[in-house]
Amino acid sequence: MPENEIDWPGYLRQFHTATPGSTEALLSRAVSGDHTPYRWLVRAVSAESRRILDLACGNGPVARELYGRWVVGVDNNSVQLSGSPGPKVQADALHLPFANEAFDVVTCSMGLMVLQPLPDVLAEAARVLRRGGVLAATVPAVRPLRRGDIRTLSGLTTRLRSTPQFPAGGEITGLRALLNGAGFDVLESQRERYAYTVRSIDDARRLVGALYLPGGSDARRETAAAWLTERAETKPDGLEVAIPVRRITAMRTKLALS
Repeated sequence: MPENEIDWPGYLRQFHTATPGSTEALLSRAVSGDHTPYRWLVRAVSAESRRILDLACGNGPVARELYGRWVVGVDNNSVQLSGSPGPKVQADALHLPFANEAFDVVTCSMGLMVLQPLPDVLAEAARVLRRGGVLAATVPAVRPLRRGDIRTLSGLTTRLRSTPQFPAGGEITGLRALLNGAGFDVLESQRERYAYTVRSIDDARRLVGALYLPGGSDARRETAAAWLTERAETKPDGLEVAIPVRRITAMRTKLALS
């Protein structure tokens, strides 16, 4: 392995075992109007859907938003999965232990950028969806941003001396083509700006603690958290940190292309 190549499976396993629920703790406090990214995701799940698979479910925030519905959570990390409500299965996204066409909907909150190789993951999701079933997913985006957002985000990365990374890169490029290749027709792709408000050092630590920073140090995270807190103290309502999110929904219409 080249010296600068990241062992993503090892890094993700260690990260989520050491800090289970860190992503959920951040995104559950990020808002746009009256909703969080989790609530926005489940709005793409129709009321008629009865069998739902939540892929890379973490500690189950999507299932909680879908309270009262039959949601099976799947994650490959047992520590993360232990906090998920309802039925759950520890499994690899490349080898889902379910029959063909077992589900009406597959949801995936901020997971497609870490599940690799993505074409195979999408093909497996298509396999377990019935024809006409829907994949609803959120992924990081690079926009929309407001005036001042770039200054805050640039200052944050400067103090971290690193930019948050994902196995699939930042905003996943070519996702529509990948979905088409897996047998999906894209129904919609939208972007939304969520805001996480820092008012205290605990808020700042929650933010920097949820970032994937391979090779980053705890000292740099603490420096960044202190800087965010200092800026927040100068603002009556705290410091908003933008979290742009893309939601994409796609219908499974055919088998994956060979």
